[in-house]
Amino acid sequence: MRLIAERIQAAWEAGKVCSLVGRGCRARVVRLGRLAAAGRIEPALALQLAREAEALAFCFLPLPAGDLDADR
Repeated sequence: MRLIAERIQAAWEAGKVCSLVGRGCRARVVRLGRLAAAGRIEPALALQLAREAEALAFCFLPLPAGDLDADR
């Protein structure tokens, strides 16, 4: 799980995915890892769901930089 979370974080830090979506997907992967470690979810299912979260993160390109309030 850690590798998937790291890949998602690296992608948003590099500007390859939307940081908003990337952060949420990374948080989901981290939680899945914790749930699996606690025995609350099967490790195979946790891995499948983590891979889905990673795929979702890569579906959203970053938004343009800048503060909208500064345009007013």
